[in-house]
Amino acid sequence: MKVLIAYASAHGSTAEVAEFIGHVLSERGLSVTAASADTLSNIKGYDVIVLGTAIHAGTWLPAMTDFVSRFADELAQRSVFMWVNCIRVMEQYGEEHVMEHYMVHELLRKINPKSVTAFAGKLDLQSVDWNERWTLAARYDGMTWPSSFDGDFRNWDEIRTWAHQIADTLKTAQA
Repeated sequence: MKVLIAYASAHGSTAEVAEFIGHVLSERGLSVTAASADTLSNIKGYDVIVLGTAIHAGTWLPAMTDFVSRFADELAQRSVFMWVNCIRVMEQYGEEHVMEHYMVHELLRKINPKSVTAFAGKLDLQSVDWNERWTLAARYDGMTWPSSFDGDFRNWDEIRTWAHQIADTLKTAQA
C-alpha cells in the first residue's frame, strides 16, 4: 500500500512530524513518501493520504488549504488521515478548542478523513521574526501567555501511537 504524507510546515516542526510518522508507517510495511504540500502536482498512485499542517493565525497554513481544495475530489476517493500541530493544544481544553475553531470544517467534510487529531507543536521564539511574534501575540486568544510555550512540546509517543492506529486501520481494511 502506497502512502503519501503531504504536509505544510512554516518553520520545520510539522515537516519533522511528517518524517517521523513516515518512519513509523514504513516500519509497519507501508511504502511511504513525505513531501511538502506546495510541491505536489498530483496524488496519483497513492492509496492513502496523510495530511499535516501547522496552525497559524487560528487556521491551517495556506499551502494545506490550497492542497486540499485542489485535490478534494481525489482525496474523497481515498483513505485520508489528518493532524495539525498547534501550541494551543498545551492549554486546558486546548485540543477541543483547536478541533472546533482552527479546523477548516468545510474542507474536512469534502474529504471525509478517517481520523483527525491535534498535537502540541514546537515554538522557538528566537526563530520567529518580529512580525510573526506580533501576530502571534495579537491573535492569541488562550489563557496562558504564549511565551510560556517557548520550546518543543511535541509528544513523540502520542504521535507514534497515532501512526500505529493508521497502520492498524489500513491493515483491518485490507483484511
